[in-house]
Amino acid sequence: MGAGMHKIKRKARITRGESRGMTNETTHQTPEQPQPGAQPGGEDKRVEQTPVERMASTAYAQAGEAADAFRRGELMQQSTVDPLADGDDRLIALLSYVTQLILPVIMPIIVLVSESSKKRPFQRYHAVQSLALVLIFWAIFLVAGMAVTVFQFIPVLGWLLGWLAGLVFFCLTPMYFIAGIGLLLYYGYQAYQGRRFAIPGLTSFLKDQGWL
Repeated sequence: MGAGMHKIKRKARITRGESRGMTNETTHQTPEQPQPGAQPGGEDKRVEQTPVERMASTAYAQAGEAADAFRRGELMQQSTVDPLADGDDRLIALLSYVTQLILPVIMPIIVLVSESSKKRPFQRYHAVQSLALVLIFWAIFLVAGMAVTVFQFIPVLGWLLGWLAGLVFFCLTPMYFIAGIGLLLYYGYQAYQGRRFAIPGLTSFLKDQGWL
């Protein structure tokens, strides 16, 4: 009887010792290390774009939108007549476009810096839009011209293909300027009718940047 009780007590002490050992082992377990590249707290943070990157991304998207619209023959969108535009507003809006044919960017800048135009949203709308249109027109022309010039400095291949690219550029230049003149006259006429309209791609880009 005494020997049996002794065995039972011994088994109980062994069981309690194993339980304490398991508890200590669990307590001192090494915490899980985060996965390489994972953010603390399990959050997946995206890299934020810089203002320049956002502008470039927006410009690229709007350029595609403009190309699609022009392929469909849409020269303007969201055209509405502004009932608050009087005769002076319509005349200034017209001049903001058509004077670009003689003195680029001058008239829109005059309108934008004028104190009286600050109370004329119709004038400022078309001044900003016409200024952006002409700046993009000349930027495309200058970039294309510089690309053709640089291409011609590449040995052998550049001399051959550069000559061909220069010929294409020379042939397309008159058509490019005729199209630009037509657009300025068309938009000027629409502005003189008292219309606010969006130029595909361009106007939405200006609004996204907070310039219009």
